[in-house]
Amino acid sequence: MALPPFASASLAPLATRLAARDGKYTDIPGVLAVGDTPGKHGFAILCPQPVTGSTVTITGLERHPHSTQSFLPIRAGRWLVVLAPTLPDGAPDMANVRAFLAGPEDAICIGRNVWHAGLTVLDGPAEFAMMMWRANAGDDGIVHELATPLRLEVS
Repeated sequence: MALPPFASASLAPLATRLAARDGKYTDIPGVLAVGDTPGKHGFAILCPQPVTGSTVTITGLERHPHSTQSFLPIRAGRWLVVLAPTLPDGAPDMANVRAFLAGPEDAICIGRNVWHAGLTVLDGPAEFAMMMWRANAGDDGIVHELATPLRLEVS
């Protein structure tokens, strides 16, 4: 699967692109949405190491049934955004997976219960701010190993 740029991304209803509208103050409430179970907001700095090669293989996806999850690059080059809706049985809808090539100016809020790949960076070590609701029960991170890995072509 070849990747379109994130700038051309049609993310709705899976995620929201985090950017000012018309160069003006823009409130994006989904970033700080309170989850549907007791918990608290969490903020962390992630430091992913890059993957190499022109083909990236995604072997699993994760989802957070109780919270949104936002990623904001602090220091980054290109990175991947991979999203999939959730089927009625809870599995990822791989027939409708979307993948984009994002850059250092791109930020995203992934919707509650949306399957996504882990943070994958391409050009070098990176730093991202990550915000999400952290469920007290610790049951807000579900991982699904893909029966058929997703292969993404990056140029």
